[in-house]
Amino acid sequence: MFFNSIVGLGSRSAFASFGGFNSSSLVFTRNLMKTHKGTAKRWKKTADGFKRGKAGRNHGNVGWSRRSLKVLSGKTPAHESHIQRLRRLLPY
Repeated sequence: MFFNSIVGLGSRSAFASFGGFNSSSLVFTRNLMKTHKGTAKRWKKTADGFKRGKAGRNHGNVGWSRRSLKVLSGKTPAHESHIQRLRRLLPY
């Protein structure tokens, strides 16, 4: 306060006005991309792309043959038409 009265700035500081901008316009923000949590629980990022578990194996499989259940086990890679959307949903 004593420094402001000597310099003659009053209640404004020297840093509040810079080149015609007020201090609120000098706030810099980063555009952070958020991970889509629903996608993150279903898809895993690999070196070549993305992979997911196959659907249809969780319940209601009584009476199914072992061969048909074995086909539904394991992981499957993402289709090439989904890659762009998955990159946007899982940026990190």
